[in-house]
Amino acid sequence: MTFLVFNETEKTVGDKGMVAQCTSAIFNYQVIGADAVVAFYGSNHPKADVNIEEHWSPIVTVSADTPDTEPFRQHAWDKIRFVVTAGLDVQIYVSSGVSG
Repeated sequence: MTFLVFNETEKTVGDKGMVAQCTSAIFNYQVIGADAVVAFYGSNHPKADVNIEEHWSPIVTVSADTPDTEPFRQHAWDKIRFVVTAGLDVQIYVSSGVSG
């Protein structure tokens, strides 16, 4: 069973977002939009703040014109954050499913 962790549209440079309670699962990252680039980060900090860089570790940066290098990423971050670093009208889709 899978579900969308992020289903974001109309994002632009500088936009950020996060979700919590994303423990051990398989994730797939997709970015759509002209010249869109989105960086994804994970955190197990108990009070992670979307704006405090020290709370986050890099997972992957995805460009709209380049597919993710791994079709499914498995990790155990409790929280996931996105940061739009390029593009206009960026769409972000991250799906999650149980591993195993």
